[in-house]
Amino acid sequence: MRLWSRDDGGQALILIAVALGGLLLGIGLALDTGQLFVSRRAAQTAADAGAWAGAAVLYAGGSAAQARTAATTDATRNGYTDGGDVTVTTASPPAGGPYAGDPGYVEVTITEQVLTRFLFGASSGRTAISVRAVAGLARSGSGEAIVVTHGSTSSTLTLNGSTRLTVVGGGTSTNSTSNTAVNIGSGGLLTGTFHRVTGNVSGTVAARMSPAPSVGVAATADPFAAVAGPSTNGLPVFAGQTITTPVTLSPGVYTGLITVGNSGVASLNAGNYIFRAGLRTTGTGSLVLAGSGGVLLYNANASYPAAGGACGNISLAGTGTMTLSASKTGSYAGMLLFQDRGCANGAAISVRTGTTLNGTLYVPAAALTLTLVNSLTIASQIVAYELTVTGNNTLTMNFTPASITGTRVPSLVE
Repeated sequence: MRLWSRDDGGQALILIAVALGGLLLGIGLALDTGQLFVSRRAAQTAADAGAWAGAAVLYAGGSAAQARTAATTDATRNGYTDGGDVTVTTASPPAGGPYAGDPGYVEVTITEQVLTRFLFGASSGRTAISVRAVAGLARSGSGEAIVVTHGSTSSTLTLNGSTRLTVVGGGTSTNSTSNTAVNIGSGGLLTGTFHRVTGNVSGTVAARMSPAPSVGVAATADPFAAVAGPSTNGLPVFAGQTITTPVTLSPGVYTGLITVGNSGVASLNAGNYIFRAGLRTTGTGSLVLAGSGGVLLYNANASYPAAGGACGNISLAGTGTMTLSASKTGSYAGMLLFQDRGCANGAAISVRTGTTLNGTLYVPAAALTLTLVNSLTIASQIVAYELTVTGNNTLTMNFTPASITGTRVPSLVE
């Protein structure tokens, strides 16, 4: 019998070639993956820088268009020019994510077709990577407890009669250059951790301030000067109404006056409320939260978000229950009341036993009057053009970063 012998040399060469091919493919895929990682990281850095540049423009009071231009320009400086294999898109307000529709933020998206050799699915030898960044005016959790921004008139901060105002955890800043910038009645007392006055106060008023005021100091900037009003995008539109029974209201744009009158209870679902003709409580009307979420009450003009048109009034003088708190999350976290900068109508709120006001009260272009029917404590911050507290009772303000808006600073949030 003849014994057949096999030559395994050819088979070994085939196995070695296959192994080398697999090794080379693995190396190629690793190189492509590394290339994509490096490209994505570089694009993300450029998107972050662009979004930050846009946020800085918003912080300085620039428009959304200017913020988008700044974001695009900064991306170009970092090597990403829109066109060809690179697409740079900007949006202010952002088109998606938790800050969608918020005019205080800018979004930058960069898509690049990266040259790859071994990755399957590549188009014309290129693989797409896409990155996104969002930056804007985020809350810092700190700020002044009371800021009165009027720059010249006397008595821009007033405590009438024997009214007492105690600020716990913060102080007051009065920007008026008048020699009588603060007015406190004979039985009144203003207490806080500090009191800063750009102008001056009389000796008798200074004696009613604890500690003694620092006068002749620089004015305190409005901490929310760059914060835009809320977007109306996606919000339902409702007519005005007079409420005399228990009613639940939903976030939206209210085109007519909302009056909560005798026996009326308006329960507010969490969200943003934009009032184009005002909000008021009268008689035994009550204004309360429906559930645990918070609200933003925005008093606007009749044409909002366009400029022009008359502004309604915020007048919360009802004797019923008032329990209102700002949201703890979102773009307007900590902001309870925000009156449009085009509205010069004074805002008035009466507070009494059982009243809860948790959040910042921001009235940048008008006087805010708080009437104390009873002595009570609220967790609030006040920034107003002028502030008057009256009622011959004691108002205690607990100033805590967790319950108020704080200052706004440029921040990368996504």
